[in-house]
Order: sequence, then structure tokens, then C-alpha cells
Amino acid sequence: MTKPTIYLAAGGTGGHLFPAIALARALQKKNFKTIILTDARAMQYASQTEGVDLQLLTSGSIYSGGKIKKFLAPLKILLGVLKAMIIMISNRPVAVIGFGGYPSFPPLLAARLLFCKIAIHEQNAVLGRANRMLSLLGARIAASYAGTRHVPSSSRGSMVVTGNPVRPEVLRYKDSAYSRPNENGTFNLLVFGGSQGASIFSTLLPEALSLLPREKLNRMRLVQQCRKDELASTLQAYGALSIDAELRDFFDDMPRRIMKSHLVISRSGATTISEMAVIGSPSLLVPLPQSIDQDQKTNALQLGNHEAAWVVDQKNLTPTKLAEMIGEFMESPLKLETAARAAKTRAIPQATENLVTFVETYAGFTNGIKISGDAA
Repeated sequence: MTKPTIYLAAGGTGGHLFPAIALARALQKKNFKTIILTDARAMQYASQTEGVDLQLLTSGSIYSGGKIKKFLAPLKILLGVLKAMIIMISNRPVAVIGFGGYPSFPPLLAARLLFCKIAIHEQNAVLGRANRMLSLLGARIAASYAGTRHVPSSSRGSMVVTGNPVRPEVLRYKDSAYSRPNENGTFNLLVFGGSQGASIFSTLLPEALSLLPREKLNRMRLVQQCRKDELASTLQAYGALSIDAELRDFFDDMPRRIMKSHLVISRSGATTISEMAVIGSPSLLVPLPQSIDQDQKTNALQLGNHEAAWVVDQKNLTPTKLAEMIGEFMESPLKLETAARAAKTRAIPQATENLVTFVETYAGFTNGIKISGDAA
């Protein structure tokens, strides 16, 4: 018997792609064939997509980029819609699920034109612009948070809160307990800016650490994700301070490193927030200032409002303030442990299972078998 097909459409950044991969693998175990439609950026995560069928589409955004990119965006969207329609006609899906990002729009529009069932999952605490448009086309909404902003009133009644799926590599640590730093012992500091890095940390953090007393620098074990073109200069800055530092442009074992850290300093993308909640890590969150609709600030407050993280706007984070905060954290292990416990209370580790149930119910299947009735 031919397996029913479900297409998952996601932007090619980690925040959109990782939850789609988690759902794809879970649906495969339920006897569905899954195909992820995305853009070329996804290929940087090739090592983490084993067993998942990725197909690339053309797309564009009318909201970002220069004038030429915005001018060409409608044409790229049209080409993406046409290619998606060809793919879906050759292998008709029982449902198409979008995970946000502008590359998710053409496949779901194509699915709607072909009268296929469509649904969207929103990872952020703010419904993204692509998902907003798709919700107006009748897409069912699965949300990570009950209070997700910008959900149309016509869709809120049918919205289902599932949580945000995280990778199995993250779930491995869902029952791990936070190990607070010992007084005068090693302090493990992890710094990253999401899947694409953050230049601000490569300049701000060395300046801040230079203000700490020598005895604190001697305790520090620093792991930092940097952009590739900033690795050499940042490593040189830490070398001048004689700090034990490991820098890379990408870590393929980030969940383990989050679990081992005493404090995380990071941006506040949706995947970052979900993974740190599941693992139970105290964090200092610096939302991306130019994020559309301030989604990163809203994400950060999902932890910050529950004393599970400290949220600081980038404009207010000077080297002096950052040094003071790090120094205080190093002297306050109980404060860090309390935040770690609070983070765990915000986690939904069963989010993947919740989303599988949502998708199966909507598509009208269970374990890949069509059930009587229709969930449309």
C-alpha cells in the first residue's frame, strides 16, 4: 500500500527547519511519506537531515532585501508556486504543513490552488507575516504559545497549542538536572547567536570580559559560536586575555553544550527558547533588535516573565553592564539554579507528539491509515 504523503514547507534557517525535521521524522514512524520543501540555505544543515527528503524551491520576500530583490520577489514566488504545483500533482499530498519563513509561502499557496488541506505551525510568540497571509487563506494554525500575537480573530477559535518541536538531540537532555557552578570552580559560559551567529557578541563580549578581575577569567571556560569571518579576530581578542576559549562558526552538538553550560548568552529565536526550556538552562537573552514584529523580544519574555531568563535590549547592553552581570552570575550559583528550574516549567517536551496528533487529525489519518469522516 502506498504511504500517504505530507509535505512540510519551511524557510531554510534553523528556527523554521529544525521543527519541520522533527515532525518529518515523527510522521515517518507513523507510516507517512514526508518531503520538506525549502530553499538553498537549508543545505548548511545537511549533516542534520539524514533520512529526510529535502527538495529546494525558489522564493523571495517582498519585506526584506534591497530594491532589486523586492522587485524580483513576485517572480520568484510565482516560479516557486509553479514548481510546487508540479511536485504535488505528481505526488498528491493528504496535507501540506507550513513552518514559516518566506520560502514556505509558495508551497502552501500551491496546495491551496490544488484544493489540498493546509495548516501552519508558528514557532514564535508572534504569528509571522507569511503565516499570517496563509491563515487568511484558510490554513489551520498550530501554535507554540497560547498567547501568540497577531492571530486573526477568525482563526483563534480553531487554533491548537502544541508547543514547538525540538530535535531528539535536545530531548535526550529533558530529564537532566542543572549542575550549578562550584564556588571558585570552573564556570562554563556558552555564547551563540542562533543558527546564523551574531556579530554583536564577537565585539561586545571580549570588551566585557576584559573588565573582569583576573581570578574570574581564570575560572572561565568559554564556548562561542562566531561568524566564520570573525573567528580569527575574536579568538585573538580572547588570547590577549588568556581566556580558555573554544570558537567555531557552527557546533553540531549544541544541545550537549547547552546542557553542560552554567550560563547561556544568546539571541532569542524560537528554537533557542524552546531548546533551553527543555534542557533547563539559565540564560541572558539579547533579542535581535531588527527582528520583524519584535518576535525575538516576545519570545524572550516567554522565559523572562517567569524568572527563567534575564532579557536585556541590545541598545542597553554596554560592556560595563555585561561585565557586571556575568560577574554577579559567577558569584550567584543559586540564582542560576533557580532560573534553570523555572526554564523547565516553560518547556513542552511532547510538542512533536502534539503536532503529530494535530496533523493526523486534520489530515484524517491515523498511523498512515485513512479514517472514516473528514477533519477539514
